[in-house]
Amino acid sequence: MKIQLLEKTHKRKDFSCEEDSLTEYIRKQVSQDIRRRLAACFVAVDNKQNVIGYYTLTSESLGRELIPDKYLKQLPESYNAPVILLGRLARDIKAKGTGLGEYLLLDALFRSYKLSNENIGAMAVVVDPINEKAAEFYKKYGFEQLPDSEKMFLPMKTIGQLI
Repeated sequence: MKIQLLEKTHKRKDFSCEEDSLTEYIRKQVSQDIRRRLAACFVAVDNKQNVIGYYTLTSESLGRELIPDKYLKQLPESYNAPVILLGRLARDIKAKGTGLGEYLLLDALFRSYKLSNENIGAMAVVVDPINEKAAEFYKKYGFEQLPDSEKMFLPMKTIGQLI
């Protein structure tokens, strides 16, 4: 299966996942976010071009106060932490149990790692889990809870070891 940037030819209207806000986002909002350059959306599609999963990536800057102490030494004092935000990740209910969620996450991590090595500075991938089930999913891949925040953090160094 290939994951690619969302195109107009990809069919989104039948996409449905367990989380209504993620279903509505891919159906109604993502095109506006792409046009405004607020997010890049990558999709998995079936052989009929139906979207069966997606994720979004965005650049973000985290304040030093959110970064775990063990990572602060690599960050100059006057800098916030440049990170890549994995803003949304969802797979169609029809693909439940197929491993597509994991495949999408690993693709997002690989793509983020490659970007951080070749195109932009980023010291980690950050997620803001939509619920506890999502947080548990990310924990399985090494994401750490940021202090005093709902956000979770996975350093690029760790991603390099994962992929």
